[in-house]
Amino acid sequence: MKYVRILMVMAMLATSLLAVAPVAAQEPAGTYKVVAGDTLFVIALNHLGDGSRYLEIVEQTNKLNATDDTYAFIENPDLIEIGWVLALPEASTATVVAEKVISDTIAAGADPLGNMKSISKINDYTIVFEFYEPQPALPAQLATPQLSIHSPTAIKKLGKDYMYNPVGTGAYVFKEWIPDDKITLEANPNWWGATKPSIKTLVYRVISEPTARLLELQAGTVDFAYNLNIDDIPTAEADPNLVTYALPPLSIGYVSMNQDWVSAAGDKPFSKLQVRQAVAHAINKQAIVDALYPGTGIAAKSFMPPALWGFNDAVVDYAYDVAKAKSLLTAAGYPTGFKTNLWVMPVSRGYYPDPPKVGEAIQADLKAAGIEAEIVTYDWGTYLQKARLGEPAMAMLGWMPDFPDPDNYLFTFFSGATKLWAAGVPDAQLYKTLDDANGTMDLSERERLYKEANQRIHDVVPGIPMVHNGAVFASRQGLTGYNASPLFDYWFPASYSKDTLIIARNGDSVGLDVADETDGESFYIASQVFDSLLVFGPGTTRVRPALATSFSANADGTRWTFVLRQGVKFNDGTDFNADAVLYNFDSIWDPTHLDRAGHTGSYEYWTYYFGGFKGEVNE
Repeated sequence: MKYVRILMVMAMLATSLLAVAPVAAQEPAGTYKVVAGDTLFVIALNHLGDGSRYLEIVEQTNKLNATDDTYAFIENPDLIEIGWVLALPEASTATVVAEKVISDTIAAGADPLGNMKSISKINDYTIVFEFYEPQPALPAQLATPQLSIHSPTAIKKLGKDYMYNPVGTGAYVFKEWIPDDKITLEANPNWWGATKPSIKTLVYRVISEPTARLLELQAGTVDFAYNLNIDDIPTAEADPNLVTYALPPLSIGYVSMNQDWVSAAGDKPFSKLQVRQAVAHAINKQAIVDALYPGTGIAAKSFMPPALWGFNDAVVDYAYDVAKAKSLLTAAGYPTGFKTNLWVMPVSRGYYPDPPKVGEAIQADLKAAGIEAEIVTYDWGTYLQKARLGEPAMAMLGWMPDFPDPDNYLFTFFSGATKLWAAGVPDAQLYKTLDDANGTMDLSERERLYKEANQRIHDVVPGIPMVHNGAVFASRQGLTGYNASPLFDYWFPASYSKDTLIIARNGDSVGLDVADETDGESFYIASQVFDSLLVFGPGTTRVRPALATSFSANADGTRWTFVLRQGVKFNDGTDFNADAVLYNFDSIWDPTHLDRAGHTGSYEYWTYYFGGFKGEVNE
């Protein structure tokens, strides 16, 4: 890819799995076979040049059905099925002219840093995204709260204060925020969804210590608690007043190895494959998981979890073998081992709930093989910054992905956007495989390439995948219809025995202009207050319609058409339409936009998803 995506090592409460909307196979001229995500409007728009011609498709298909049952019979134009063969009238020769277009502003012949080329309003309820190169993960990206749709009127009115007073189209309406204490949301009776929220009030309380969350849950002062401490799970499971919810282990905790790190002796031990293999054999991952992750974790053999498509189960992990580790070190020129450092995270995360204990176990395993690793730590912000700059020899880090696609794991780690593994990409062959995978719309080919990439990662050992850890939530009895989500919770399908549900969470939100936030606590609130064009189904990782009722892509994934939901209003009474979508995206994409406020102004997720801002070029 031409554009560079920025590595953001952060604790996000989100995870993965998805297939991109399929592209229709070639059918004989004049026919079309229905695929997932299709509507007659979109088919007419893409193939006839005019979405309003969908009734011609109905008429011609039904006419042919009378003598040839190869063709479908369309009783209701709103209900078509995958696999149906439709008859297409002759395409219009007229060019569809967009009512409004916002485009990249790079000079002719320049190399764009970002991948977004333009966003067009075809009419009030149809928009088209165009990219310089394929954007196969776009549906999953658009389903994240980071790209939810906000009221343009509210943003213009409030400016910087908007991050404390968000206005969306969501199932809940923002009411109050008392920093470091609570955020209160009220059910939106006018929400467009078929299922109206039955819990009248959501109160998100900050209770940072996990055992304190459980104690308050048992006392009844809160009704729901996120992320129980592993040691507290048996207590919660044994309490007849509580219900526990286990999430699958989709995070990844790992240990990086810096191939450019220079030892006190002046050499680069981790530049040698045999040294990296020795480390892989020296660490007893299974023993660490058994001791520190009882019932929630599994030992990792890849940098993406088994539940995600593209995982290569044929990869055979390095067995715990101290003698083999010593033999490899000898072959690499270190018969008595060497001294190095191991950076240990100062904060608890889902993948490393007790980092010091994990770090001490790794340190002891390495020492048994002859590698003396000094433990180093810093405050979290400094730790991350120094790690990105390549200061550690080895570092404990991890990932809770942002959207369900293998690219969000593997390219994030190994694209060369950080010096954690090396100055540049840690392996050129791996980079090419990942880049190829992100450049095709063929799902089967993407899956093949990701499996190939997982094998390559195993073979070159840039780091050690340590553990995939799940999480356990708990509630009081009386909560029904709740689906614990590996991505973001949605409360509108749930019912509770009380009108108010008090939710205990790890920490406070940073800000609620979520296009410019990076913390999961902000995204949890955003998932209730805002809607995105698409959404992950509650409790699942599958994309489904939201503010867009359907979408389709051209064959190479560079042009995506979205049909928008009609009759939706923001919670300030203003209309949702194509103009609102263009405003939202342009105010982030354009660094000079008059209403661009945000929190920090960095909009990191935009650069991660799309590479760069309007007008930016590769030097």
